[in-house]
Amino acid sequence: MVDIGDTLNVGGSNPTPINSVAELQSVFPLISVILRNIYVIAAIILFLMIFVGGLGMIMNAGNAEKQKQSSKTLGSAVTGFLILFLSYWILKIIQLFIGVELITFT
Repeated sequence: MVDIGDTLNVGGSNPTPINSVAELQSVFPLISVILRNIYVIAAIILFLMIFVGGLGMIMNAGNAEKQKQSSKTLGSAVTGFLILFLSYWILKIIQLFIGVELITFT
């Protein structure tokens, strides 16, 4: 378990700055947990957007205005998926450069 307060000396009388990556590595597991949860929540939201948009396209086949709204929902979902996909790979590239695992899905 990572105790962020002890790592960053939060609430202490004499805080010391973080001087190296080795000291910061104890914070990375916390960041990894937060990022994993963000990706899961984003994936659930994207799934629901695709489902609602697709259902709207089917249900409103005769109404051009509502079908246009559903098409916008699907377009937003695809854009969100691309942003999520690119952010994952950007994190992997950053991880490669700094040599510390930022996100793990194991």
